Amino acid sequence: MKVRFLKKGEGEKWFRMLRDDPGKDFTLDDDYRIESHIVVEEDRRLSGGMVLMFWEPDTVILFNPTTENNTALDSLVCKGIDTAKSLNAGTILSLLHGSNNQFNAIRDVLLHLGFFLGLRKELYTLKPAAYSPTEIDISLTYKSALEITEDAFIQVFKSVFEPDFFDSDAANCFAELKMNAVDSGRFYPEDWEIAYDNDKPVGLTMPQLHDADGEIGSNFYLGVLPDERKKGWGTFLQRKAVETLIRRGVDLIAGSTDVKNKPMRRIFRRLGYQLAEHQYFFKYREH
Repeated sequence: MKVRFLKKGEGEKWFRMLRDDPGKDFTLDDDYRIESHIVVEEDRRLSGGMVLMFWEPDTVILFNPTTENNTALDSLVCKGIDTAKSLNAGTILSLLHGSNNQFNAIRDVLLHLGFFLGLRKELYTLKPAAYSPTEIDISLTYKSALEITEDAFIQVFKSVFEPDFFDSDAANCFAELKMNAVDSGRFYPEDWEIAYDNDKPVGLTMPQLHDADGEIGSNFYLGVLPDERKKGWGTFLQRKAVETLIRRGVDLIAGSTDVKNKPMRRIFRRLGYQLAEHQYFFKYREH
């Protein structure tokens, strides 16, 4: 058994290992990073693997490791940790899907190697045809990030921002969201809007397409000012985001929330979203 990086020209082997239909060989792309895919090789065939996702500025995520043989999991995850360290990652996370049929074995390996469970999320999806409109929010008016200065938008963002497992600084969080939006090639600042009730800001919504094809989108951020909560604004804001994404022509709308966020879970269900997956985020803490 050998644990190594996936080489250029081995995209077909990767798809075969995952039992996926062969797609374009991504390993031949000019921007392919060889350290982004780690595989387990046995008897000259791939029997497992893991994707490394790179989050700026210094976070590496070990994404959903899987192998045919549980005894290879320890080596696979250790290779991921060593790779992240070699890239000077300040934060090492592992994202594990609840539907992974090796979930218990992988979780045990992660915990043994120094990870701890930091966050459990629910992932939702919505097909535009299944969207269920709610009542019209006639009392709210909106101004986009194009109509006001970015500094003014960020000030409202700071007012609704709540520290979480990933980020405790509002300005950094906004900067990363904007960077990801710009990198998608489909950033429309006119879609990022602040909602007002009688000229008073109550919250904001930041719908965004995920890539240049524009097939998938989500609401990058939904926030309501603390003294405006429990008034139903969250549903209106998410509805506004959904309708913006539908107007942009997406095929699928994704969303996720901490399992402890009961209001957001209710909003998703109210608008017709379906629960698709549980996600578990583990964080590495060196012994």
